[in-house]
Amino acid sequence: MNLDFSNTNILVIGDIMLDKYFFGQVKRISPEAPVPVVNVTKEESTLGGASNVANNIVSLGGNVCLCGAIGEDLHGRELIKIAEEKNIITNLIKTAHPTITKSRIIGERQQIVRLDFEEKLSISSNTEKEYLKDMIPLIDKADLVVISDYAKGFITPTLCSIIISHCKETNKKVVIDPKGKDWNKYKGAWIITPNVKELSEISEEEVDNSDFDITKSAKTVLHRYELEQLLVTRSEKGMSLCSHKEATHIPTHSEEVFDVSGAGDTVVATLSLAIALGIDVKEAIHIANVASGVVIKKMGTASLTVNELLEALK
Repeated sequence: MNLDFSNTNILVIGDIMLDKYFFGQVKRISPEAPVPVVNVTKEESTLGGASNVANNIVSLGGNVCLCGAIGEDLHGRELIKIAEEKNIITNLIKTAHPTITKSRIIGERQQIVRLDFEEKLSISSNTEKEYLKDMIPLIDKADLVVISDYAKGFITPTLCSIIISHCKETNKKVVIDPKGKDWNKYKGAWIITPNVKELSEISEEEVDNSDFDITKSAKTVLHRYELEQLLVTRSEKGMSLCSHKEATHIPTHSEEVFDVSGAGDTVVATLSLAIALGIDVKEAIHIANVASGVVIKKMGTASLTVNELLEALK
C-alpha cells in the first residue's frame, strides 16, 4: 500500500492548545492535606487540540498549515517553538487571552490531577474578517481542510460557514471534528467525526452504542444539517461510517487501551491524509481506525509514524 504523504498539504483550523506533563514518583502523603506528593523527575510539553491534529499529520509525513489563536505568553511562545521544530507552518492570531494549556501531573503512571489554564476566546468581527482574508488563500493551496473544534471560541459560526462555503465553491473536502450543540455552523460539510456522546447530544436523545441506534440517529443528523457523511467513533466498538444511502460498521483494531486522549485527533489526521492521497473513503477510514489502535496504546496525546502505521496495517 502506498502511504507516501510527502506531497499532501492539509490546512488545520481550530482551537490550539499546549499539553504539559509532569512525571514523578509518589512515596508519601502530604502533611498539609491528604494528597499524594509527586516528586517530579521528568517534564514534557506536546501540542494539543487542533495543534495535535497538525502534529499527527507531520508525524505521518504530510505537510500542514495550522490556523488558530494563542496568547501573548510563555505557553504561546513554547507552542510556536515546538511547532517550528516539527516543521508545522503556522498562521496564528495573538490575543489577550491565555494560550489554552492543560497540565497533567502523573505519579507512578497514574494521572493524579489536571490543571487547565484557559478563558473562553472572544474575537471581534473586524479581526475575524481580516483573518478570513488571510485564510482564503491558504484554503486554495490546501488539498483538504480540517476544522478541529474544541468549543473554546475560535470556531465561530461565521468563520465556520464561510470556510465550508468556500471549500464547496472550490471543490475542497472539509473534515470536521465537532464540539457543542450548535451544528448549524457545520451545515453542508463533507464529513463530521462525532463520538457516541456527541451524537447523543446533537440528536437530543440517548444513543445506545449499537449499530442500529448509531445508524438511526446518524440519518436524522445527516438530513437535519445537510451533511454528506458522519464518521461516528465508538470507543471499544470501533467506528461507523454513515451516509444517506448506507452504514458501514468497522470493528476496533486495538486489543489494549492505555490512554484515549488525542485518539480522535489521530483519526482525523490519518483520514484527512488518506483522502488527500486519493484513497477511497472506506479504505481511508480503515487506515484511520488502525492508526487510532496504535496511539491508544501510548501515553498522552501521542502521534505515530508512517512506519508504525504500515506495520500495524500488516
